[in-house]
Amino acid sequence: MPPLITLLTDYGAGSGYPAQVKGVLLAALPDARIVDVSHDVPRHDVLAGALLLEACAPWFPRGAIHVAVVDPGVGTARRALCVVDPEGRRFVAPDNGLLTPFLGPGSRAVVIEPGRALPPPRTATFHGRDLFAPAAVLLARGEDPSALGAAVDDPVRLEWPRAAVAAGEVRGETLAADPFGNVVTSIRESDLPAGAAVLEAEADGRPARWVRTFGEGRPGELLALLGSGGRVELAVREASAAALLGRARGVKVRLVLVGRAGGAC
Repeated sequence: MPPLITLLTDYGAGSGYPAQVKGVLLAALPDARIVDVSHDVPRHDVLAGALLLEACAPWFPRGAIHVAVVDPGVGTARRALCVVDPEGRRFVAPDNGLLTPFLGPGSRAVVIEPGRALPPPRTATFHGRDLFAPAAVLLARGEDPSALGAAVDDPVRLEWPRAAVAAGEVRGETLAADPFGNVVTSIRESDLPAGAAVLEAEADGRPARWVRTFGEGRPGELLALLGSGGRVELAVREASAAALLGRARGVKVRLVLVGRAGGAC
Protein backbone atom coordinates (compact mmCIF):
# COMPACT_ATOMS: atom_id res chain seq x y z
CA MET A 1 0.00 0.00 0.00
CA PRO A 2 1.35 3.50 -0.80
CA PRO A 3 2.72 5.32 2.25
CA LEU A 4 0.45 7.78 4.04
CA ILE A 5 2.14 10.94 5.34
CA THR A 6 0.48 13.81 7.19
CA LEU A 7 1.79 17.35 7.43
CA LEU A 8 1.16 19.84 10.23
CA THR A 9 3.02 23.15 10.19
CA ASP A 10 2.81 26.86 10.90
CA TYR A 11 4.11 27.70 7.41
CA GLY A 12 0.86 29.23 6.20
CA ALA A 13 -1.38 27.59 3.60
CA GLY A 14 -0.71 30.45 1.19
CA SER A 15 3.07 30.15 1.31
CA GLY A 16 5.28 28.02 -0.90
CA TYR A 17 6.85 26.15 2.01
CA PRO A 18 4.32 23.27 2.22
CA ALA A 19 4.75 22.68 -1.52
CA GLN A 20 8.52 22.36 -1.11
CA VAL A 21 8.09 19.75 1.64
CA LYS A 22 5.66 17.83 -0.55
CA GLY A 23 8.08 18.07 -3.45
CA VAL A 24 10.78 16.30 -1.43
CA LEU A 25 8.34 13.60 -0.35
CA LEU A 26 6.91 12.99 -3.82
CA ALA A 27 10.28 13.04 -5.56
CA ALA A 28 11.31 10.10 -3.39
CA LEU A 29 7.87 8.49 -2.99
CA PRO A 30 5.85 9.23 -6.14
CA ASP A 31 2.87 7.16 -5.00
CA ALA A 32 2.72 8.64 -1.49
CA ARG A 33 -0.60 9.86 -0.12
CA ILE A 34 -0.07 13.21 1.59
CA VAL A 35 -2.69 14.73 3.89
CA ASP A 36 -2.47 18.33 5.04
CA VAL A 37 -3.63 18.38 8.65
CA SER A 38 -3.02 22.13 8.75
CA HIS A 39 -0.47 24.71 7.71
CA ASP A 40 -2.21 27.44 9.69
CA VAL A 41 -1.05 26.66 13.22
CA PRO A 42 -0.47 30.12 14.77
CA ARG A 43 3.13 31.03 14.07
CA HIS A 44 5.59 29.59 16.61
CA ASP A 45 2.70 28.37 18.83
CA VAL A 46 3.97 24.95 19.87
CA LEU A 47 1.10 24.33 22.31
CA ALA A 48 -1.54 25.01 19.65
CA GLY A 49 0.27 22.65 17.28
CA ALA A 50 0.45 19.94 19.93
CA LEU A 51 -3.28 20.23 20.63
CA LEU A 52 -4.12 19.99 16.93
CA LEU A 53 -1.86 16.96 16.55
CA GLU A 54 -3.50 15.37 19.60
CA ALA A 55 -6.94 15.85 18.05
CA CYS A 56 -6.09 14.63 14.55
CA ALA A 57 -3.36 11.97 14.56
CA PRO A 58 -5.38 9.25 16.35
CA TRP A 59 -7.94 9.24 13.50
CA PHE A 60 -5.39 8.13 10.92
CA PRO A 61 -4.28 4.54 10.30
CA ARG A 62 -1.51 3.57 12.66
CA GLY A 63 0.87 3.05 9.77
CA ALA A 64 0.75 6.74 8.85
CA ILE A 65 3.84 8.89 9.30
CA HIS A 66 3.21 12.31 10.85
CA VAL A 67 5.51 15.21 9.98
CA ALA A 68 4.94 18.07 12.42
CA VAL A 69 6.91 21.31 12.16
CA VAL A 70 6.29 24.26 14.47
CA ASP A 71 9.88 25.14 15.03
CA PRO A 72 10.91 28.57 16.31
CA GLY A 73 14.30 27.07 17.22
CA VAL A 74 15.10 25.77 13.73
CA GLY A 75 18.84 25.54 13.11
CA THR A 76 19.79 25.93 16.76
CA ALA A 77 21.00 23.26 19.18
CA ARG A 78 17.46 21.95 19.65
CA ARG A 79 17.26 18.28 18.68
CA ALA A 80 15.17 16.73 15.93
CA LEU A 81 13.20 13.65 16.96
CA CYS A 82 11.46 10.58 15.66
CA VAL A 83 8.89 9.28 18.14
CA VAL A 84 6.93 6.04 18.07
CA ASP A 85 4.00 6.05 20.50
CA PRO A 86 2.61 2.96 22.28
CA GLU A 87 0.04 2.53 19.47
CA GLY A 88 2.79 2.36 16.86
CA ARG A 89 2.21 5.82 15.38
CA ARG A 90 5.36 7.43 13.98
CA PHE A 91 6.19 11.13 14.18
CA VAL A 92 9.07 13.35 13.10
CA ALA A 93 9.26 16.79 14.67
CA PRO A 94 11.53 19.22 16.50
CA ASP A 95 12.25 18.36 20.12
CA ASN A 96 10.39 21.34 21.57
CA GLY A 97 7.32 19.74 23.14
CA LEU A 98 5.26 19.52 19.95
CA LEU A 99 4.92 15.75 20.46
CA THR A 100 3.96 15.97 24.14
CA PRO A 101 0.57 14.20 23.65
CA PHE A 102 2.41 11.13 22.33
CA LEU A 103 5.23 10.93 24.87
CA GLY A 104 3.40 8.82 27.42
CA PRO A 105 4.61 5.56 28.98
CA GLY A 106 5.74 3.12 26.33
CA SER A 107 6.71 5.72 23.75
CA ARG A 108 10.10 5.49 22.07
CA ALA A 109 12.16 8.44 20.87
CA VAL A 110 15.37 8.70 18.86
CA VAL A 111 17.29 11.77 17.81
CA ILE A 112 17.52 12.40 14.06
CA GLU A 113 21.27 12.67 13.54
CA PRO A 114 22.23 14.34 10.25
CA GLY A 115 25.05 12.46 8.60
CA ARG A 116 23.99 9.09 9.99
CA ALA A 117 21.20 7.81 7.74
CA LEU A 118 20.46 11.20 6.23
CA PRO A 119 22.70 13.84 4.64
CA PRO A 120 23.17 17.11 6.54
CA PRO A 121 20.39 19.64 5.90
CA ARG A 122 21.01 21.92 2.93
CA THR A 123 20.05 24.95 5.01
CA ALA A 124 19.81 25.91 8.67
CA THR A 125 16.42 27.58 8.25
CA PHE A 126 14.16 24.96 6.62
CA HIS A 127 14.43 21.64 8.41
CA GLY A 128 10.88 20.74 7.41
CA ARG A 129 12.10 20.33 3.84
CA ASP A 130 15.72 19.42 4.47
CA LEU A 131 15.55 17.11 7.50
CA PHE A 132 12.06 16.06 8.56
CA ALA A 133 10.77 15.22 5.07
CA PRO A 134 13.84 13.03 4.31
CA ALA A 135 13.39 11.32 7.69
CA ALA A 136 9.77 10.56 6.77
CA VAL A 137 10.95 9.11 3.45
CA LEU A 138 13.36 6.79 5.26
CA LEU A 139 10.56 5.56 7.55
CA ALA A 140 8.18 5.10 4.62
CA ARG A 141 10.76 2.88 2.95
CA GLY A 142 10.64 0.53 5.92
CA GLU A 143 13.66 1.62 7.94
CA ASP A 144 13.45 1.28 11.70
CA PRO A 145 13.56 4.61 13.55
CA SER A 146 16.78 3.47 15.23
CA ALA A 147 18.52 3.99 11.88
CA LEU A 148 18.04 7.72 12.33
CA GLY A 149 20.03 8.06 15.54
CA ALA A 150 20.49 7.21 19.19
CA ALA A 151 17.69 6.68 21.68
CA VAL A 152 16.53 9.70 23.69
CA ASP A 153 15.16 9.31 27.21
CA ASP A 154 14.51 12.99 27.93
CA PRO A 155 12.42 14.44 25.09
CA VAL A 156 11.13 17.93 25.78
CA ARG A 157 7.62 17.94 27.21
CA LEU A 158 5.38 20.96 27.44
CA GLU A 159 4.05 21.94 30.83
CA TRP A 160 0.81 20.35 29.76
CA PRO A 161 -2.03 22.11 31.59
CA ARG A 162 -4.24 19.69 33.48
CA ALA A 163 -7.57 20.02 35.19
CA ALA A 164 -7.93 20.14 38.97
CA VAL A 165 -10.70 17.85 40.16
CA ALA A 166 -12.16 18.42 43.63
CA ALA A 167 -15.40 17.61 45.39
CA GLY A 168 -18.23 18.98 43.31
CA GLU A 169 -16.15 20.90 40.77
CA VAL A 170 -13.52 20.75 38.05
CA ARG A 171 -11.21 23.68 37.27
CA GLY A 172 -9.09 24.25 34.20
CA GLU A 173 -8.06 26.90 31.71
CA THR A 174 -8.38 27.70 28.03
CA LEU A 175 -5.55 26.67 25.73
CA ALA A 176 -6.25 27.52 22.08
CA ALA A 177 -8.97 28.52 19.64
CA ASP A 178 -10.07 26.74 16.47
CA PRO A 179 -10.95 28.60 13.24
CA PHE A 180 -14.54 29.06 14.46
CA GLY A 181 -13.37 30.78 17.65
CA ASN A 182 -14.33 27.82 19.82
CA VAL A 183 -11.82 27.62 22.68
CA VAL A 184 -10.35 24.31 23.81
CA THR A 185 -9.68 23.86 27.53
CA SER A 186 -7.45 21.71 29.70
CA ILE A 187 -10.50 19.80 31.01
CA ARG A 188 -10.82 16.39 29.37
CA GLU A 189 -13.85 14.18 29.26
CA SER A 190 -11.99 11.78 31.57
CA ASP A 191 -11.78 14.56 34.20
CA LEU A 192 -15.56 14.51 34.63
CA PRO A 193 -16.41 11.90 37.28
CA ALA A 194 -18.55 8.98 36.17
CA GLY A 195 -22.21 9.60 36.91
CA ALA A 196 -21.77 13.34 37.32
CA ALA A 197 -23.49 16.07 35.33
CA VAL A 198 -22.45 19.69 34.84
CA LEU A 199 -24.79 22.02 36.71
CA GLU A 200 -22.99 25.31 36.09
CA ALA A 201 -20.01 26.56 34.12
CA GLU A 202 -18.09 29.82 34.17
CA ALA A 203 -15.11 31.40 32.41
CA ASP A 204 -13.18 33.99 34.43
CA GLY A 205 -16.34 34.28 36.55
CA ARG A 206 -18.57 34.83 33.52
CA PRO A 207 -21.49 32.35 33.32
CA ALA A 208 -21.38 29.84 30.47
CA ARG A 209 -24.40 27.60 29.90
CA TRP A 210 -23.62 23.89 29.64
CA VAL A 211 -25.13 22.46 26.44
CA ARG A 212 -24.88 19.34 24.33
CA THR A 213 -24.21 21.11 21.03
CA PHE A 214 -23.76 24.60 19.55
CA GLY A 215 -27.30 24.95 18.18
CA GLU A 216 -28.75 24.85 21.70
CA GLY A 217 -27.24 28.26 22.42
CA ARG A 218 -28.82 31.66 21.95
CA PRO A 219 -27.10 34.32 19.82
CA GLY A 220 -24.28 35.94 21.79
CA GLU A 221 -24.54 33.47 24.68
CA LEU A 222 -21.35 31.95 26.06
CA LEU A 223 -21.61 28.17 26.07
CA ALA A 224 -19.62 25.28 27.51
CA LEU A 225 -19.78 21.80 26.05
CA LEU A 226 -17.84 18.61 25.49
CA GLY A 227 -16.16 18.98 22.11
CA SER A 228 -15.45 16.35 19.48
CA GLY A 229 -11.80 16.12 20.53
CA GLY A 230 -12.67 14.89 24.02
CA ARG A 231 -12.04 18.21 25.78
CA VAL A 232 -14.43 20.76 27.25
CA GLU A 233 -14.76 23.78 24.98
CA LEU A 234 -16.21 27.28 25.21
CA ALA A 235 -18.26 28.48 22.27
CA VAL A 236 -20.75 31.07 21.05
CA ARG A 237 -23.39 30.01 18.55
CA GLU A 238 -22.38 31.22 15.07
CA ALA A 239 -19.79 33.53 16.62
CA SER A 240 -16.40 33.45 18.35
CA ALA A 241 -15.91 32.63 22.01
CA ALA A 242 -12.28 33.76 21.70
CA ALA A 243 -13.44 37.19 20.55
CA LEU A 244 -16.09 37.40 23.25
CA LEU A 245 -13.57 36.51 25.97
CA GLY A 246 -10.85 38.70 24.50
CA ARG A 247 -8.28 35.91 24.31
CA ALA A 248 -7.94 32.20 23.63
CA ARG A 249 -5.42 31.20 26.31
CA GLY A 250 -5.38 31.55 30.07
CA VAL A 251 -9.09 32.03 30.79
CA LYS A 252 -9.93 30.21 34.04
CA VAL A 253 -12.77 27.71 33.65
CA ARG A 254 -14.85 26.20 36.45
CA LEU A 255 -17.49 23.49 36.20
CA VAL A 256 -19.88 22.75 39.06
CA LEU A 257 -21.01 19.13 39.14
CA VAL A 258 -23.98 17.20 40.50
CA GLY A 259 -24.55 13.47 40.75
CA ARG A 260 -27.22 11.63 38.79
CA ALA A 261 -29.63 11.84 41.69
CA GLY A 262 -29.19 15.60 41.93
CA GLY A 263 -26.87 15.72 44.95
CA ALA A 264 -23.48 17.38 44.98
CA CYS A 265 -20.56 15.23 43.92
